[in-house]
Amino acid sequence: MNADSEAINGQSPVGAKRERVDVVIVNYNTADLLVDTLDDLHLHMPDHLDWSVFVADNDSADDSVERVRNAWPDVNLIEMGGNTGFCRANNAAIRAGDAEYVLLVNTDTRLFSNTVDSLLDTLRSDSSAAVVAPRLQFADGRFQPAASGAEVTLHSYLMWGSGLERFADRWPFLEGTYTTRDHGRVMQVGWVSSACMLLRRKAIESVGLMNEEIFLYMDDVDLCHRLRSAGWTVWFRGDVQAVHFMSGGELRRPGTISPHTVDSLTRWFDSQHGRWRSRAFRATGVLAHGARSGRLAMRYALRRDAESLDRTVMNLRLAQYFIRSGVEPPSMDVVDVSIESHQAREKL
Repeated sequence: MNADSEAINGQSPVGAKRERVDVVIVNYNTADLLVDTLDDLHLHMPDHLDWSVFVADNDSADDSVERVRNAWPDVNLIEMGGNTGFCRANNAAIRAGDAEYVLLVNTDTRLFSNTVDSLLDTLRSDSSAAVVAPRLQFADGRFQPAASGAEVTLHSYLMWGSGLERFADRWPFLEGTYTTRDHGRVMQVGWVSSACMLLRRKAIESVGLMNEEIFLYMDDVDLCHRLRSAGWTVWFRGDVQAVHFMSGGELRRPGTISPHTVDSLTRWFDSQHGRWRSRAFRATGVLAHGARSGRLAMRYALRRDAESLDRTVMNLRLAQYFIRSGVEPPSMDVVDVSIESHQAREKL
């Protein structure tokens, strides 16, 4: 689409009143993905909505800003003047709009024709619902795990890290911090991924938007935690899809997360709990991943398969990350949030 084509923002017929949605995108050095995202929105946003796009650019060094200005003059472009982080950029874009609903979309996320309408149905039907998110899948259609989960607690992390979470459909008390089951259900959860989430503006404004002390990762867990603490509900729509390329996420194995995610997870847990519970959380991470690596090592001894060996090593590394997170956490002030760096971290 170019500047002479139809505007990216939805428009209402004269005299008609339609539901309004602000689409918020944070960009950092992902010009090609951003261009594709704007094209995708034009194709898949429902015609009956009034919608506007707000792009918050974190001082990209590529031609992101120039390409948006030239091709989509109707897009509200917010230049942050530096790499301010995911939460601060999102908040700037959210504050720039005033629609009743806010759709957060990553530049590596793609919608289907029914995605937004289905998510809106959830917020329309339940006035206590603050946020709803779809089932995320990779480009080839495979289910993407760890896009929602239970409230982050010692118990829920132990269930996920140990692998017991996979039995939660039969025994709900085994629900883990990250959901790895493709159950297809509509259900209340502890948190959903900000890669694609629809928010009720009234709800997020009541809790102060996103936590700007978080540079990257755990933004969605923190926001959903504060919304639930304020009496709102968080919903996962397993029957609604969106594509999340995740730039290397295809390499992720069940029971694995990146070291920077561990760092953000432990820091967030520290902010919510006292010293002893935080130490117990780190010990839980070491125990859970240590136990899983032992089980996988035994499976490898029997099968001699590459996947078992790979997952054994990954879980040993995760146990190590949890030990280090209490001693030498990496600085999040210098984290590169570009697609390339995200891919490199997911390969660890």
